[in-house]
Amino acid sequence: MRRFVYCKVVLATSLMWVLVDVFLLLYFSECNKCDDKKERSLLPALRAVISRNQEGPGEMGKAVLIPKDDQEKMKELFKINQFNLMASDLIALNRSLPDVRLEGCKTKVYPDELPNTSVVIVFHNEAWSTLLRTVYSVINRSPRYLLSEVILVDDASERDFLKLTLENYVKNLEVPVKIIRMEERSGLIRARLRGAAASKGQVITFLDAHCECTLGWLEPLLARIKEDRKTVVCPIIDVISDDTFEYMAGSDMTYGGFNWKLNFRWYPVPQREMDRRKGDRTLPVRQLPTLSLVALVMSSTRTTGDWQKFGWMNSKISSISYHQKEMCYM
Repeated sequence: MRRFVYCKVVLATSLMWVLVDVFLLLYFSECNKCDDKKERSLLPALRAVISRNQEGPGEMGKAVLIPKDDQEKMKELFKINQFNLMASDLIALNRSLPDVRLEGCKTKVYPDELPNTSVVIVFHNEAWSTLLRTVYSVINRSPRYLLSEVILVDDASERDFLKLTLENYVKNLEVPVKIIRMEERSGLIRARLRGAAASKGQVITFLDAHCECTLGWLEPLLARIKEDRKTVVCPIIDVISDDTFEYMAGSDMTYGGFNWKLNFRWYPVPQREMDRRKGDRTLPVRQLPTLSLVALVMSSTRTTGDWQKFGWMNSKISSISYHQKEMCYM
C-alpha cells in the first residue's frame, strides 16, 4: 500500500514539473522582450494548449472521416454550405493545428512596437462551427496587445443562430467582438467596406469566415505594414479540405496572378524573385501581380489617406475577381 501511495506522489510531482516546463518553454520562446504593458501574462499559445484535447476529431489539423452509416446524412448536410458540415461540427472550435512555418520563420524576431489591428470577417449564412473556429483561431493565436478588436459583418444572414444567439455568445469572448448587420445582401466588398469604416485599429485585416490562423500568423504581416504604411500584405494561403477538414500547408513557392482569360491562378515564384531573395524563403515575395482576397492586411490610414486617391475599394463592383484586377493596378 505504501509503495502504491509513493508511486502516485511521484507521478503527480512529475506531471506538475512537466506542466511547469511547458509553460516556461512557451513563455521564453514566444515572449521576446516582454513587458507588462503588452499584457503577455498568459500567452495565446499556452491558452490553446491547456484548453483543448489534442486527441479529439480534427486535432492537429488531421482529417475527419465520417463512418459509412452516416454518409447519406453527411451528403445532405454538405448541401447547406458546400462543405462537410458534419465533419466541421465534430471538431472543437479551438482545435489545435500544426506549426507549418519554415524553420527560419520560427526564429524571426519582430519589432516591439508593431501596429495593432482590427480583424474584419464578413459572413452570410455561415455555419456556426466554421465561423466561431475562425474567431477563436484569431483570438488564441494573436498576441493580445496586437489585436484591437474583431468585427463580424453579417451580410443579411437568414439563420436564427446567427442573430441573438451569436450576439450573446461573443459577449463572453476575451477580445472585443463587434457585430455589424447589413440591411440587405450587399456582397463581400461592400460588407468589408462597412466593417473597415467601423474599425478602430491602426491596421485592417480582412479574413474569410472559414479560415483558421496558425501560430505566428499575425506578427510578420504587421511588420511589413510597419516598414511601409503603403504596403498591402497577403499571407500564404493554406488549405482546409472541404471534405475532411484536414489542414494542409500552402506553398511559399507560388504567387497569385492572372492567365490570358483574366482568371486568378497560382503560379510558381519566378527565378528573378528567387535570385533577389538570395535563397532566403522567409523574405516576402514582392511585386505580386495580384493578391488573394481570402486574407488581406492593410493600413487603416488608407480609408482617409493614400487609397482615397484610388477610391478605396470600389463599392459599385460586385465580382470578387474584378476587385483582384482593380487592386493589382493600385
